[in-house]
Amino acid sequence: MRHEFGIEAQAHFQEAWPNAYSIFSWLEYAISIPYPTYLITTLKENGKPNACWHSWGCFSGTGQGYYALLVLNEGGHTYANILRTREWCINLPTLDQKAQCEETIARNDMENDEIADAGFTAEPARIIHSPRIAECLVAMECRLEWHWPLFEGGSQHVFAGKIVHVALDERVCDADPQLRLEKLRTMYNLIGTLDPLSGETQPGSLGIVRLV
Repeated sequence: MRHEFGIEAQAHFQEAWPNAYSIFSWLEYAISIPYPTYLITTLKENGKPNACWHSWGCFSGTGQGYYALLVLNEGGHTYANILRTREWCINLPTLDQKAQCEETIARNDMENDEIADAGFTAEPARIIHSPRIAECLVAMECRLEWHWPLFEGGSQHVFAGKIVHVALDERVCDADPQLRLEKLRTMYNLIGTLDPLSGETQPGSLGIVRLV
């Protein structure tokens, strides 16, 4: 049996934390689509590296270009850095690097070198100025093509960046998809789950993909 829902959050829904359904849509918790996580690296205005552990976005393109699309909130370092420099790098961490990724959230003041302070190593990009993370098996260098509010008056913006260079570790160049996934160990973010009938919310978690 299907249950039909409008788009408005119901009064009996329990938020996992205060204002959760203002910052994120309750539908994200009810539908529960996992997103791959990645580290967006940019440069702050003072030249310090910035690293943002992120998962809201996707990748698409044709023979004319391959693009990274990100959804970013106004006011964050990454948002401001991309608007100023018009570039960023996407680095794919593995599940084994979860603790370092969490450090990028804990150590994110303007004076922090967020790559070094998280236990990672910065390396120069080939085309752009934003640094890459040496320990990540995949790095995609991006240049901003356009950005636009997700909706009028909203605090989230969509950024479209053309991927201008890619670095792949030799360990993830195998054509066998099972071997590649086993080595990538890309973390997928399930932000949380909401039972729309009872209103009960459970915290989210991270997982990796396996072929069946």
